[in-house]
Amino acid sequence: MSEESLNILIGLIEVCIGFLLGFIIYLFFDRKNRNQSKIVEKHAYTDQLTGRGNRYLFLSVLDKLIAKKKKFAVCFMDLDGFKQINDSMGHDAGDELLIALANTFDSKLPKNAVAYRLGGDEFAIVIQDIKTTEDITKLLDDLRDTFRTPFIIENTSISLEYSLGVAIYPEDADNRKDLINYADDAMYYIKEHGKNDYYFHNKALKAKMENQTKMQAALKNAYANNQFAISLQPRIDIKETSKICFEALLYWNHSTLGKLPSSYFIKQADDMALTIKLDKYVLESVCKGLNELKEKGVKNIKIAVNISNKHASKKDFIDKLCNILKEYNIGPGEVQIELTDTIELNKIENYKMMFERLKECGADIIINNFEIKYEALELFSGLPVDEIKLSSDYLSEESKVNPEMLEDVIRLSKKLNYKVIINSIDNEIKLNGAIKNGADKIQGDFLFKKMEVELLDEFISEYSSFIYKIDNIILTAKNTKK
Repeated sequence: MSEESLNILIGLIEVCIGFLLGFIIYLFFDRKNRNQSKIVEKHAYTDQLTGRGNRYLFLSVLDKLIAKKKKFAVCFMDLDGFKQINDSMGHDAGDELLIALANTFDSKLPKNAVAYRLGGDEFAIVIQDIKTTEDITKLLDDLRDTFRTPFIIENTSISLEYSLGVAIYPEDADNRKDLINYADDAMYYIKEHGKNDYYFHNKALKAKMENQTKMQAALKNAYANNQFAISLQPRIDIKETSKICFEALLYWNHSTLGKLPSSYFIKQADDMALTIKLDKYVLESVCKGLNELKEKGVKNIKIAVNISNKHASKKDFIDKLCNILKEYNIGPGEVQIELTDTIELNKIENYKMMFERLKECGADIIINNFEIKYEALELFSGLPVDEIKLSSDYLSEESKVNPEMLEDVIRLSKKLNYKVIINSIDNEIKLNGAIKNGADKIQGDFLFKKMEVELLDEFISEYSSFIYKIDNIILTAKNTKK
């Protein structure tokens, strides 16, 4: 072989070796990159706390199952009372409970079911290979039995309670978005109707949720078009009937259904955060009206305004409320703030500061204790509450409440220096019962019906003539009492 041929051969060998070496290096780094990609992908689809699939993996799985067009179920699960666990035991304990729950899913769910953590205390379960609804109920019943055994977290026994909603492909929906929404709707339905159980989405629930969506849209439109208004109902002070007090009641002046009381729409308004605007509207209207009456020389008037606990517990809202009282020159006790008795024990100090701030601004505080709870009265004992409001339903002949219980609640309220209002008195039996049991104030259609704000001046001018009538009604009731 000539020297020239040898050089050519050596060159070819060097090229081949270089190519081979380069290919080997490429394979090495490609494999490394693919491994890194898998690691990144795994992190992207894994919940870092529990090590289970996260929301992204859950959504990806749904898409793949829908593409296969085979029947499966989606379950949305939310823990009831998880916030209280975090607040009372700390977030570490809450995290430990979530990890224990995820491990329970792994050990107790059958092979055809996989759980995913969506975030917070929300989980989803996807159940495949199902033929009938009974396949799902059997699995969920077994899971419910499992959760009856308490979890031991930081040497503390915790009984897990949950709400779970189920939607089935393709019966309930044939797309991801609706499946998720329907399972979520079913979960919130059971959360509002008993908790610690599961509920299947159905046509009735679908219709209800559609109506709810329509209602929220209508409420938004009603607020934008000033369709809300206020009526007033007189509240009588039994010992001093000359004092004039009213409760301001919000209603919706619906274009086709007429006047709708707040009980018809207030929950929907609260869910869509509209109540804070409505609370502000009522308070400003009442304060403005009071100020105008005082300018006309009318004195000794009080008006009670219902405020949502959700907003009343927020400092910025209390500041706004106090600013409104100050802006309209509202004197001490002229405006009374009514709140429900749903006060959380772990937030009692927040409520105490809130109530004290309201008192500083000149507002009286009324608590609606419509369910007659002894523990609620004990809870209020450390708060600057002025009055307790009870429902007259407990005075009806159909009431299942022991009359002695009502007497005890009224007696305890007075011992705590609360005045007692009995509301919704619509017949003589309830009126007699209210006076017999020691009510300080009475209110209801049997005494005075609700009136439009425009009639307030006329009512006040004629109130002196009403006093005689009211005094006679009260006197008759007292004589009946004897």
